[in-house]
This record gives sequence, C-alpha cells and structure tokens, in this order.
Amino acid sequence: MNASATTSGERLHTLDIIRGIAVFGILIANMYVFKALALTDVRPYIEGGTMPEGAFNQFADVLNTVFVEGKFYPMFSLLFGLGFFIFYNRLLEKDVNADRVFVRRLLFLLVIGLVHLVFLWTGDILHTYALAGFLLVLFIHRQPKTIMIWTVALLGVSSLFALLFIGFTGLGLQLKVESGFGSLTEFENSVETGTAVMANGSYGEILQYRLVNEVIPMLMQAVFMVISVLPLFLIGLYMGKKGMFHDMDRYRRSWKKLCIHSFWSGGLLTVLVTALHYDVIALPTYLTFGLSQGLNFAAGPLLMLFYVSALVLFLRAESRRKWLMPFAAVGRMALTNYLLQTVIAVFIFYGFGLGMFGQISSGMGLLIAVIIYAGQMILSNLYLQTFNQGPLEALWRKWTYKF
Repeated sequence: MNASATTSGERLHTLDIIRGIAVFGILIANMYVFKALALTDVRPYIEGGTMPEGAFNQFADVLNTVFVEGKFYPMFSLLFGLGFFIFYNRLLEKDVNADRVFVRRLLFLLVIGLVHLVFLWTGDILHTYALAGFLLVLFIHRQPKTIMIWTVALLGVSSLFALLFIGFTGLGLQLKVESGFGSLTEFENSVETGTAVMANGSYGEILQYRLVNEVIPMLMQAVFMVISVLPLFLIGLYMGKKGMFHDMDRYRRSWKKLCIHSFWSGGLLTVLVTALHYDVIALPTYLTFGLSQGLNFAAGPLLMLFYVSALVLFLRAESRRKWLMPFAAVGRMALTNYLLQTVIAVFIFYGFGLGMFGQISSGMGLLIAVIIYAGQMILSNLYLQTFNQGPLEALWRKWTYKF
C-alpha cells in the first residue's frame, strides 16, 4: 500500500467502525433517559449528584459520567458533518444540484426525527441534526480556516451559555424553594406521578404526559440545540476539507497531536465534571450538578476528539480493523439501529410494554444496553450479508434520489 495514500475501502471501514461504536455509546447514555425521568427530574439540580447503592451500579454510573455522557453524540455529529462533505462532493462530481438534493435528504431526516420525538421518545436527536444541517450548507464553500474559526466561536458560545444557564439552574430552583414558591416534596410528587404514568399508562396516556412535560419543552430548546450541534458538524466538515480521513497517512502526525492534546484537555475537564457531579468539590449542592452538566458541553467534545483520533490511529493496521469490523455493520445501519433501540427500549420500559420504567438500576440499565447492542450487532452483520443497506437507509436513499 502506498505510504501516503488511504484506500477508499479502508477509509469507509474506519468511518463505519467509528460510527458503530458511536451508536453503542449513544445507547448507553440514552438508557438513563429511557428508564427514568432524567429529562424532567429537577431534584439533582438542588440536591446534587448522588452515587447509587451497590458496587456494580456505582461502576455503571461512573462509567457513564466519565466516559460516555456527552461524548458519543458529538462523535456521531462529527461523522454527520464529514458525511455531508463526502455526499455533497459526490453530487458535484455528478453535476447534480447538490443543495437541492441535500435539502431533500434533510427533510426526510426532519420528518423521521419529529415522528420519533412526538410519538415514541423525547430524546430524539435526528430533528436537531436536520435543522442544523440546513445551516451546514452555508459553510460548504468556505475555506478550512474560516470553518475552524466558526467552530471555535460557536463551540465557545454554546458551552459558555450552557455552563451559565444549566449551571445555575439549581440556584434558581433553590431560591424558588426558599421563597416558598416550590418544595422538594412537590418535585418528588411530580416525579412519582410521571413515573407512574410512564410505567402503567396506556399509549395515549403516556403520549399526553410526554407532549406536555417533555416534547414541548424539548422543542423550545431547539435553537440552543442547533447552535450546540452545528460546531460539531463543522469539525467533521473541516476534517473532510483538509482530507484528514481521505489521506490518513499524510495526516498521521496531525492525528497524533490531536490525540495527545484532546486527551489531556478533555481529560482534565472531565475530571472536573466528575468531581462536580458527585459533590467532591466543596460547593453548595444546588450548584454542583448543574455546573457539571454545563461544563460537559465543552469536556464531552474534547474527549470525543481523543476517542476519534485514537481510533483512527489504532485502525491504521488492517489486522486491528478486522477485530472491530463487527461494529462496522452497525455503523452502516446507524439510522435503523438508532430507531430500533428506541422501539426496543420503549417496549421494555413503557406501560403498554413490560412497564419497567423507574424500576431499573444503573447496572441493570448498562446490561440491557449491552444485550440490545449485541443483538443489533449480530442482526446487522447477518442483514448486510444479503442487503447493501439497512431498511431505513435504503428508504432514505430512495427518497433522496427518486422523488
């Protein structure tokens, strides 16, 4: 193999493996939202983060806080931006109206995302990706330096806003309690009521509860979520324009530098996030959890860059790629697998399924995530022995090019 060139197959396998690993990380993180009212339970913002009982539960909780939460959706976002660059360039090579085709592609993602958000699960990220994708088109003809400036600026602004807004949410709630306009008992009753609906309610009752308490608030955050996701897209676009994946040998030194600097910077910030999350730092408990959540908007993407660069360097050897090729099948069917995870989890936890909502510990949630992903890995590899794409990927492609 030419020492300064990366074959198309090698590049695609690497990207598929990284995407497949991202799908796994996203499932582990999402399990906390699938199994409990993590999006609407405000008690941690007042009482601070707590360590669960039991050694395995503690291991699972710390694993999620340190290595998973806020790290894998940025990885998926980076790959979206890179995929956009590859997709757009291929359209230009075919002398096709790339803007129009890409917008059509985004409309499909937006519709799927909104259906997913409203009718199945509140943690959907697809509608945010679609909305941010419309802005991504504005950067396709920009120089890499300009893209990097926008990336740093947007990432800095969104991280600072998240740190201030989310970080001081606990302070606002604490003042509300002290002023008599709220109480921990009311918050606890609200969680108990919501958990009962989710665990025992019919589909209609759960949908009604989610629309009022989760879906509408989530849609109201859309502008902020778009601003926070866009710079992650731009990182992928920047890497695509620079050819960092197209010619990985040429950029090996850059990958090594990125690996080293993202490790120490993301690692230090993650240590601070973890210390705040578990009240190790001597600050009022109504500040620590919110500050940890806000600070993770910066720590997560930095540690994500370490994961990506380390994987790129690790996967340079063909023998190592072979070890991780089972992940590539999941990555090739990322949209199908992402939505399938919701269908499975909703059946396990919601009242119209097994009704396990609010009853699963952190450790058990991790085990369920591993089992679901292992099943998806097996099914994905079997499916792709017959078909070239996942079912939703094939439908997405047909919509993009045929209508």
